[in-house]
Amino acid sequence: MIEKAAYSTAIFLLKTLPIVAIAIYFVSYTIKKGYMERFAHFLQPMLKKFGVNEIAAVSVAACFISPTASYSILSQAWREGRVDGREIIAISFLNSFPSVFSHLYAYFIPFVIPVLGFAGIVYTSIRFAVAIIKSAFGLILSRKWGNDGVRADLDIKPISPRENIVRIATIMAVTYFAVSLASEYGLFGRVGESLAFLPLNPNALAIAGIEFFNIRAAVVLAAGFIDEGLHWKWAVIGLILGNIISFSTRAVKHSLPMHVAMFGKFGVKIVLLNSIATLVLDVIFVILLLQL
Repeated sequence: MIEKAAYSTAIFLLKTLPIVAIAIYFVSYTIKKGYMERFAHFLQPMLKKFGVNEIAAVSVAACFISPTASYSILSQAWREGRVDGREIIAISFLNSFPSVFSHLYAYFIPFVIPVLGFAGIVYTSIRFAVAIIKSAFGLILSRKWGNDGVRADLDIKPISPRENIVRIATIMAVTYFAVSLASEYGLFGRVGESLAFLPLNPNALAIAGIEFFNIRAAVVLAAGFIDEGLHWKWAVIGLILGNIISFSTRAVKHSLPMHVAMFGKFGVKIVLLNSIATLVLDVIFVILLLQL
């Protein structure tokens, strides 16, 4: 069983890891050459045509490349009293789409889509749909509450390709091997029988449970289930459910520390409002997928 699990893991890595590596090196190259930064500067005048003020336009443009840089710009303007709390909240919603877009070339294209295939495309599309809805809401608020802002410089730093590839490859190998081995032992079959009373596929629940601890491991787990015959719909539902289950934990681990560091107690409000909006939209998309 161990040999079979190791063999299937090796095949999986041979199929997906080269694509992941090429995508990561390409993204790093474009950032290093300054193409991404030029793209962000190019977006600024276009964004202002949507009726948002200059500080919002600069923040959104920076967020397409680096959410951290974007919120650093907002934090400085907020601490200097050039934007108020309401506008910060509006821009935080407006930043939803560029924030997800910034993960497109660092996470979705080099990892999710190569690993999951069609299911990865659907999952990525849903994440973008949620972000677009939130950004549209932020645009309405920003145009209503916006005040004149200031221009800020963009500082976009390249990623480390080797470090990312090693980390991703390790997670992929360990998780896929564990999934294959558990499948060989019939573990998932027994789990499925014990959860048969729920109106959800037990494999989707397993994916959601793993995502509570690690999103990349959940993606690889979903890929393993798909290889074993799981319909793509349940893989996507599992990943969205995982996002719903872990939204508070993920906010505490990732978003909250950065926002509190930059905005103090007000950062808690920013994270809470955005998390609730994402939660509600995720639930809606799960319901829609269940109708298929």
